[in-house]
Amino acid sequence: MGVSRGTPVFVPMEVRLRLMKKEVDMRKSSKRKELEAMVNKSITNQPVGIIQLKMVRESRSLYGTAPFTSPERAVELVKPLLITADREMVIVMSLTTKMEALAVEIVAVGGLDTCCFDTRNIFKHSLLNNAACILCFHNHPSGDPTPSKEDVQITKQLKQVGDILGIRLVDHIIIGEESYFSFKEHGELDDKPPENIA
Repeated sequence: MGVSRGTPVFVPMEVRLRLMKKEVDMRKSSKRKELEAMVNKSITNQPVGIIQLKMVRESRSLYGTAPFTSPERAVELVKPLLITADREMVIVMSLTTKMEALAVEIVAVGGLDTCCFDTRNIFKHSLLNNAACILCFHNHPSGDPTPSKEDVQITKQLKQVGDILGIRLVDHIIIGEESYFSFKEHGELDDKPPENIA
């Protein structure tokens, strides 16, 4: 006589516990086998990128080693890079303690009236060049070098970051068509050494 569908079958508790234990053991065994298989699985040869950052000095200086004693001299150096640009560009010049140029880099190229850049990029350049201080430049394609509120704000931020890193912001110069604006000359960039920040 068979058992019809829907009729409950009585399974003693002892048998149910043995079945549950067996199921748990099978699951554990299965998980253990999966883990062992993962650990013992050979790793296929996959290419891994190796990155090396190296700075190569191409020459002592393209512009001579005369120290920068005035904003005019610095403007003379970078104006050819900026005057023909149809977009805003940010340039940073790394300097030695004697105010001699170590390197010049175009850090960012923006649009007609704005140029977004990360402060880290300014100081990455100076850190890689082992600079004591920096000069920052950017152009106003409109020809008017009058600083915007954003220009003033970013100059303050660059000064603060430079003070923390020990890399002094000597000046931030905005280059226009016929003239320039120097934050240092206009007294908007104090030259006092930073107080002990640490």
